[in-house]
Amino acid sequence: MVSAAPIGRLALGSVQWGLPYGIANRRGVPSDAELDALLAVARAAGLDTLDTARAYGDAEVRVGARLAAHPGWRVVTKLDPGVAPEGATAADVRRRVRASVEASRLALGVPRLDTLLLHRPVHRTAAGGAAWDELRRLRDAGVIGRLGISAVDPGDAFDALVDPDVQAFQVAASVLDRRLAEAGFFAAAAGREVFVRSVYVQGLAFLGSDALPPGLTALAPTLGRLDVLAAAHGLPRWQLFLAYARDVLPGRPVLGFEAAAQLAEAVAAWASLPPLGAALAELVAELPELPAELVQPSRWRVGARP
Repeated sequence: MVSAAPIGRLALGSVQWGLPYGIANRRGVPSDAELDALLAVARAAGLDTLDTARAYGDAEVRVGARLAAHPGWRVVTKLDPGVAPEGATAADVRRRVRASVEASRLALGVPRLDTLLLHRPVHRTAAGGAAWDELRRLRDAGVIGRLGISAVDPGDAFDALVDPDVQAFQVAASVLDRRLAEAGFFAAAAGREVFVRSVYVQGLAFLGSDALPPGLTALAPTLGRLDVLAAAHGLPRWQLFLAYARDVLPGRPVLGFEAAAQLAEAVAAWASLPPLGAALAELVAELPELPAELVQPSRWRVGARP
C-alpha cells in the first residue's frame, strides 16, 4: 500500500474541456467561466499539472488561452493519433510528427512542451520507428522536455518499460481495473512518472447499478459489493474509487471535471477520507476478475475514450 499523499499528487484532466466526454456527463463541455473557476479551485488546492491532447477537440487551445492568466501550470499533452497512417512513408510520418508538435506548441502558447506522450503506443515502432526517432530528435533539440506513452492496454505499458527514452506513462487503473497493479507494473516503473487515468472509469463510479448502459450491466454485482463497503463507511461509492487511487495505487491520478464544484468536492474527499487501503484490499481480493471489455473504457461500445 502507499500512504495518502498531498493533494498536489493529482493532475487535472482536460478531455471534458474539448469534448462532451464520459458516460455520466450530463453537463457537456464547460464554459470559459467554468474553466476559469476550475483552475482557480485547482490552484488553491495545490494542483500544478494539466493533462491534455491534440485529440481532445479544442482542449489544447482552451488550456493555452488560460495559461497566461493562470501561470505556473505544467502541461502534459499527447501526439496527434493520426501521425502514422497505414502505408505512410517514414518521411511522411516525421513530417506529421513535426506538424503535431508545432500545433501543440502554438495551441498551448509555449516554446517547449514539458511532457509529450504518444497517444497511440504502437507509434513507438511504426514506420520503422520514424515517429519515435523524430520525437527524440525534437527532445534533444530542446523542443520537448520528456517523452512517454499513453498505454491503451497493459501490454503497451510493459512493452515500453524496456525503452529508457520512455520517461512518463499514462495508464488506466481503478478499483475495477487492477490488472497493472496486480502484475507489478507500478513497481517495475519506479523512477519514471506514471499518470493514472480512468480512476472513475469514465464516470462509472457515479452511476447507480440500475443506470448502467447496455453492455455494462454485468458490472452490477461488483458495484453492489462496493456499495456495501461504501455504506459501511458512510460514503458515496465514487469516494471508494478515489480512495483506491489515493491509498492503493502509486502514480498520479488524472481526474477530469465539468464543473468547479465537482473538483472542490473531490479535493475535500481526498483530504478527509479515512485511510481505506486495508479495507479496499480485503474487498478486491474477493472480487471476481473482470474482462477488459467491462473495465477498460477504450473497449466499451458506449463511448470509448479518445
